Amino acid sequence: MSIYKVIGRPAAGSLIAEFLLTEAKQKYEFKYISPEECKETDFLKVQPFGKIPVLICPNGNSIFETMAITSHLVEQFPQLAPPKGSYERDLQWQYLSLMATSIYLGYHRQFYSHYYAPKEVSKEVGEIASDQREVGYAYLEKVLCPYLLGDKPMAVDFYLFMISRWDPNIKALTEDKPKLSEFIKNMRSHNSVVSVLNSHK
Repeated sequence: MSIYKVIGRPAAGSLIAEFLLTEAKQKYEFKYISPEECKETDFLKVQPFGKIPVLICPNGNSIFETMAITSHLVEQFPQLAPPKGSYERDLQWQYLSLMATSIYLGYHRQFYSHYYAPKEVSKEVGEIASDQREVGYAYLEKVLCPYLLGDKPMAVDFYLFMISRWDPNIKALTEDKPKLSEFIKNMRSHNSVVSVLNSHK
């Protein structure tokens, strides 16, 4: 029987696929790929930008981009999301889009500023990205209750937990965000999160 395969690296964007597959009680194979291997021809045929993660489905189809992977897994495993047609379902996509385009991308623009601007202004690019991330986090702080869609974690919450792990100063991020701080604490002890993170030790 074929299973999912997650191509990525520990602590990177591939965590979302691992978190959701574990939460859905699905067996999967994790395949580590180095930055150098991402530039090889065979991988570029699957992911033209040479980035991770890539999800290989049991039928052999491949999916890249974290939003696309999250969407696929939500559709395959309904327990990961609110019911179709509900307002909460719409909010899920709203929050995921906000995180993917403002917070996730903000981290990339800060840590890899040279991809977006000449070296002499890369510091300023990083500072602007940091400011934009803060707007996104401040908004999410207002809607957490204690999770983004209510009283139990769903796919969107695993996504938020993943990106929060990339912050260079989590103490500074959460010092004026008590709900986010409590959210991170709760997610850190969630069984699926613990299982995935322990698998990479």
